[in-house]
Amino acid sequence: MPFLKPVLFALLIVISSVACECSFLTNVSQHRGAVIERQQVQNKTFEVRVTSYEEKGAAVNGAYYVFESAMLESNDWHEIVTFRHDDRPKVPVEQVRFVNDQVAYLFMGWVCAVTIDGGITWSVWDAKRDLPDWQCCNYGLIRGVNIADTGRGTMRLNPIQDRRGEVLELRTDDYGKHWRR
Repeated sequence: MPFLKPVLFALLIVISSVACECSFLTNVSQHRGAVIERQQVQNKTFEVRVTSYEEKGAAVNGAYYVFESAMLESNDWHEIVTFRHDDRPKVPVEQVRFVNDQVAYLFMGWVCAVTIDGGITWSVWDAKRDLPDWQCCNYGLIRGVNIADTGRGTMRLNPIQDRRGEVLELRTDDYGKHWRR
């Protein structure tokens, strides 16, 4: 049965490629690498730090953006949200906004986070979870956010034409804890 060796070899190649594809699809090997850039912004009460990390183990390496907060003069940083981007844009510190000493918000891609207690706790809005029927992935989904010290605000979106679930604008009356059409 000399033909069996090539058949077994071909079968082994198919099994290996399926295993590699499954690993790629489940992102098992993707992880944070070295720091690319780090920026901090602050008000009189607390600060927000944004760090971009290399993405390792992906077919095309993007970056992880980790948003953290700490009380002013403290080194006790707490993670707010991590956003993985296919590309490596600059750290978006202009998308971290302080309304007053207690209220701040930030946004990137399809996530937005807000604090009303000086950075101690954060509410995170994520289109994957919070925008009905949304179809991932629109890295430029959130065009801009504006929340006033009254708690009222708007989130302007940048929908892709005919993309399921994407709308032009959302509104809030509770500092971004809840957004509605």
